[in-house]
Amino acid sequence: MDKKKKIIIISVVSLVIIALIVGLIIFFVTRNNNGEEATTIASNSSKIAKLYDDLNKEQSFSFTTTLDDNNKEIYAKNGNTAYTDTIYDGEESKFIIRDGNSYLLRDSDKVYYTYQNNEVNLNKILEQLNEIKDTELVEGKEEIEGKNYNYEEYTGITNFAIKLTDENNSENVKTRFYFDGNDLVYIKTIVENNQELLRVEISNDVDSNLFEIPNDYVSR
Repeated sequence: MDKKKKIIIISVVSLVIIALIVGLIIFFVTRNNNGEEATTIASNSSKIAKLYDDLNKEQSFSFTTTLDDNNKEIYAKNGNTAYTDTIYDGEESKFIIRDGNSYLLRDSDKVYYTYQNNEVNLNKILEQLNEIKDTELVEGKEEIEGKNYNYEEYTGITNFAIKLTDENNSENVKTRFYFDGNDLVYIKTIVENNQELLRVEISNDVDSNLFEIPNDYVSR
């Protein structure tokens, strides 16, 4: 074999080896913690984008996330009004947002407090979904409580967590949205070695009384 042919063969073999090494690197980098493959994709056809569109079209809906009995968030929306009920370490706070104001309800003594010109949580869930729906994501699969779910993972988001936060570096944060078909059923926030898994319930059956201050409550 002449020198020219040897050079060609060596070059081809080198390219094949490089391609295999690159392929192995990509394979291992894109595997999730359960050994399943994950794929980075654009978000224009994501399930989160579809969920945002579906909820944005609804006149009313509720979105409930639960960590445990002592940590839970209920958000409900009906037209231009909203309701939030947050239980954090067993302490509960309820707000009605309407007419440009927020009203804090205290059930223990049937009083409410008015926060003028404050609608900060009126569109809470839609704003949180809108923030991520057009960003890059990673798709994967993971088993939760004995069942496999497809998930979409986004980087730098803690908005959906109840207790777990990262105030130093948002690049350390990953949030996974798990779907059963097109239904969002779990949200997991991952900050380095810490995780928070929330159960999710979304419903269009919303009690209209949630958005009204009870008649027997007095203003303080």
